Amino acid sequence: MALLEVKDLAVTFATASGPVYAVSNVNFSVERGEALGIVGESGSGKSVTVKSLMNLLPSTATITGSATYDGLDMFNLASSRRKHFYGVDVAMVFQNPMTSLNPVKRIGVQLTEGMRYHRNLSKSAAKSRALELLDMVRIPDSAKRFSQYPHELSGGMRQRVVIAMALANDPALLIADEPTTALDVTVQRDILDLLDGLRRDLDMALVLITHDLGVVRDRTDDIVVMYGGRVMESASTAELFANTIHPYSRALRRSIPDMSMPRGTRLDPIPGSPPDLAIAPAACPFAPRCVNVDAICKFSLPELAPDTANSEHLFACFNPHGELNEESI
Repeated sequence: MALLEVKDLAVTFATASGPVYAVSNVNFSVERGEALGIVGESGSGKSVTVKSLMNLLPSTATITGSATYDGLDMFNLASSRRKHFYGVDVAMVFQNPMTSLNPVKRIGVQLTEGMRYHRNLSKSAAKSRALELLDMVRIPDSAKRFSQYPHELSGGMRQRVVIAMALANDPALLIADEPTTALDVTVQRDILDLLDGLRRDLDMALVLITHDLGVVRDRTDDIVVMYGGRVMESASTAELFANTIHPYSRALRRSIPDMSMPRGTRLDPIPGSPPDLAIAPAACPFAPRCVNVDAICKFSLPELAPDTANSEHLFACFNPHGELNEESI
């Protein structure tokens, strides 16, 4: 049994101008100790997907489908179980550490309060554990940092503190939602390498959210590519990079900067804009931006289907290789 299994997940927001179909028919699973990358542009539904799992969506959201953690229904937890589920079994690291940390509380207070609440630790035991966590996430002079405020730390150190807070109660599943977005590019790799190392050392499952396929290439076991609230392609990381099928996935790959490019080489952006999610999907959401678009793409919604060469490699595209034409429809 997978540690996390999501089936037919859909999230719709009620707004004054009508429903917004933020996520539709999303399926994936994560085994214990494995890493899953969820990749896509802003607005593709990545964050809404994981926030639905963490019970962080507003009351205007309607969630259907199912999500199970180690066989436990995450959408129908008893209040007594929910109280010690989030932050214990499953934890999350958010994009911006400054919005995750309280600016008027010392680092030590913020690190220990969750442990004391969930695990009923004494003040001294919680402090000892907090210092261990700061060392684990490679923050030097942990005793000094324990007594400091968030503004006294660099952006990279603040994100390391947030990671330490997420690990405080030994979760089996960690969700990292674009954890390096607010950081300088020089420290992004260090944070990503830290997460990957901790995942391996602690035998912890990791769901890594990003807009950059390059980030997940060497740090995940499987990849789900999302666009317009839907899964466009799903495969093992090695398979997806060896045989990228969906035109959107290929476009994401082409947009990754390559250090071997000659100076002055222009990047290859994806033309157009993401779809309006206030319109119920009735055709391929990527059709207006796709180089392989054909008549069927504009009037029918492709479902995920296995590749003929690999049944575990799924993609949702009528015309991945540009071979159809008007007469063949």
